[in-house]
Amino acid sequence: MQLKTALALATLLGLCVAVPALARPDVVAVDTAVRAYMAREGIPTAHVTIIRGDELILQRGFSSAGSDGPTPDAASVFPLGSISKQFTAATILALIDAGKVRLDASVGEYLPEWFADEPALHVSHLLSQTSGLADHLWLEGYRPLADDPATPIAAYVALAADTPRRFAPGTRWAYSNTNYKALALIVERVTGRPFDNVLADLVLRPAGLDGIMSCHSLRPDQFVPGVSAEGRHTPLDASAAAYVGDGGLCGNAAALVKWIRFGLMSGNGRISRLALPSRLADGTQVPYGFGLSTRGFLGHSMVWHSGNVDSHSSMIAYLPEEDLGLVILTSKGFVWLTELMPMLLGDAPPARAGVSGPPPSGRFEDSLFRYVITPDGDTLRVEIDLIGPLNFIPAGPREYVAEQYPATFRIRMPADGSRDRFELDWGEVRSYARRVGD
Repeated sequence: MQLKTALALATLLGLCVAVPALARPDVVAVDTAVRAYMAREGIPTAHVTIIRGDELILQRGFSSAGSDGPTPDAASVFPLGSISKQFTAATILALIDAGKVRLDASVGEYLPEWFADEPALHVSHLLSQTSGLADHLWLEGYRPLADDPATPIAAYVALAADTPRRFAPGTRWAYSNTNYKALALIVERVTGRPFDNVLADLVLRPAGLDGIMSCHSLRPDQFVPGVSAEGRHTPLDASAAAYVGDGGLCGNAAALVKWIRFGLMSGNGRISRLALPSRLADGTQVPYGFGLSTRGFLGHSMVWHSGNVDSHSSMIAYLPEEDLGLVILTSKGFVWLTELMPMLLGDAPPARAGVSGPPPSGRFEDSLFRYVITPDGDTLRVEIDLIGPLNFIPAGPREYVAEQYPATFRIRMPADGSRDRFELDWGEVRSYARRVGD
């Protein structure tokens, strides 16, 4: 990619536009790091690709001792999980360009049975994860829907729509799979066609991505088998609709590299729009665009997203200042691939630093997770819903990182000294927590 394109994208992201000389990743060191991480996390197989512009720096498959099946290559297909969201967002933008959807339209115009009386809820809020809709994945009633092959997309939207809103649209940011399930249903409503067909016609085929498809269009033997976080073989849910829009795509490394080059490296106008940071109603910028995170990592400007399903974890990333692209695909669910990133980028993960100011303590929430923070000397014990207990150590002024996962979880306290709120980086996402009581 030409330097001016990298500068343009970095400027769009609101980031520093100086382009430092990032050292070429050491392929031998990367190989060693990936194998060590796989052994630590019990990952059967993985595939890692690193590109810089048109240059292929690394494209390599890995297998652990005793793993079933062949070592994956660039054509091996993996479930992509939430990496799928950026493709849903690109489909919506294509329909906006065609005049069939409006970004500022009320969601109730397209899904009136649930949102007709919520005119302030706009399509843009779904795309930017600022809608306030609860995440259907964590609601009572999800499992029976997911176990039934006949469950339609609308059933998941209805489940979340029947749950109280977490906040008024546009006032806060919180990740919710329901947002992208609703977007997929909007696609079907305005086109009268199945979502996967529209996605293929408007996004995948124009980009030449024949290596990305719906997981439920494949037999189980057509993608790399995986294991759950507990090490068990776990099939996809019976309901194909459980994944449509928010996490239903399978793909290979070759196609994802082509996607990085087609959209982000080339400065493709429609795809670049996915990487524009969003703003709340009060003007606050949040580091998330449309299906892509814009949160920086270890001092690097990045646009990226991870993906997790029960038995696979994945990550796609692009660093515009360095013109560097990364694709990581693995066959184990819910592992923190962020822990591999420092080695892939030639950086060191955050380390313990001196204590700075009084620690936070008490109960907090960010409209997705609840937190209980208990100081123990200079360490914070943090209980996080759905994630579990983590120990955070000081890593800089008003900052703490998870001792177990220092590259993944970071607590950042406000500069004004308040102990009633904090930001939490987890993977590529940033949440915004507030005190709810002691």
